[in-house]
Amino acid sequence: MRRTITKHAFVVIAVMAAFMAVLLSPIPQASADEGSRDMYRLYNPNSGEHFYTADSNERDHLTGVGWVYEGIGWRAPVQSSVPVYRLYNSNAGDHHYTLNSYERDMLVSKGWRYEGIGWYSSDTNRSYPLYRQYNPNAKAGAHNYTLNSNEKDMLVRAGWHDEELAWYGVGPGEGAPVPQYQRPSGGTYPNLSVTPNLSINVSIADQRVYVKSGSNVIYTLIASTGVNNATPRGTFRIGNRGSSFYNAREGMGANYWVAFEPTNTYLFHSVPTNSSGQYIVSEGYKLGQPASHGCVRLSIPDAQWFYQQLPSGTVVHIF
Repeated sequence: MRRTITKHAFVVIAVMAAFMAVLLSPIPQASADEGSRDMYRLYNPNSGEHFYTADSNERDHLTGVGWVYEGIGWRAPVQSSVPVYRLYNSNAGDHHYTLNSYERDMLVSKGWRYEGIGWYSSDTNRSYPLYRQYNPNAKAGAHNYTLNSNEKDMLVRAGWHDEELAWYGVGPGEGAPVPQYQRPSGGTYPNLSVTPNLSINVSIADQRVYVKSGSNVIYTLIASTGVNNATPRGTFRIGNRGSSFYNAREGMGANYWVAFEPTNTYLFHSVPTNSSGQYIVSEGYKLGQPASHGCVRLSIPDAQWFYQQLPSGTVVHIF
């Protein structure tokens, strides 16, 4: 689902007058803002484009296929008298957003598909203006919308056109939490090198790894085992280890691997990397559900912890 705009400069000039007229028209007193909703902002690292949606299911779908969730861009009113229209260009694979019905109709006449009202602009609140910028050189992601005036100014200095006000929100944005695959599963790691009666339990049903000292669980890690029960069950011991690997047949590798003996075929390791050594975002977001070819995937810091501290010979129970 790629997003871009293909309007020419004369079209932009033609619609901006009507666009600003909508923003500056008298505010209907009968349609005050009603509540607020979070507006999610996502980024496609392959195309460089941003996408905006109020739908958490759409957000989750896109992160599942490799988009980066950047957090809440702004808060929009649940309802107002000023809708923001959403359109889609099936040829370019791109979305555009506007509260200008003239611009909406012009794009529809040129083959864009009208997808309805995406969200609303505030009737009364002028504290949270969203700015619109246009990149005349881009083939994808040609428009950017932001609450952040510093981001707007940076893009303008880089050659983007300042198209001024897009619409109004009713509340500030909020940065995305660090994804689970990039952070520890729990709190401070215990020192495994001095943990008495250390053992590791891997629960395929729970998609968890339990670090135990005797009968006590001292740390729990979120994991991904193999799809279709590909992870072997049984009792193993920790064997070889390494900082990274890449499997060309599978088209992915990982960092911080620790093998199970006796075969040393199956591993604890980080979420997958690509041929360039970059973490595959879409695979990272699968952490906590079966996803591997049989190994046990861990978050990046969890895998590094095992690689650095899990003693060779430690018993591993997989069930």
